[in-house]
Amino acid sequence: MSPHGEAAPASGPVPGSGPAQVPPKPLFGGCLSCRIVCGTGLLMVAAWLYQGPRSSMKRGIPPSMAAIAQLTFAISEGRGGH
Repeated sequence: MSPHGEAAPASGPVPGSGPAQVPPKPLFGGCLSCRIVCGTGLLMVAAWLYQGPRSSMKRGIPPSMAAIAQLTFAISEGRGGH
């Protein structure tokens, strides 16, 4: 007991309150400018990857399986940068 008759704070969890929930800290502190730079970079990489097969398809060359895979990867990469 403390000198003023108050209960001392418990060092462990209070019974019945459940486990203490501490929100997880965002990776790199959630820096907005970092998110903007990285997101823009991912979008630019996706556009660059997408243009390779598209330019050959515009010339009338049928797409190969590798070109289709590259287009799919570029679209998924762009989705990550939105």
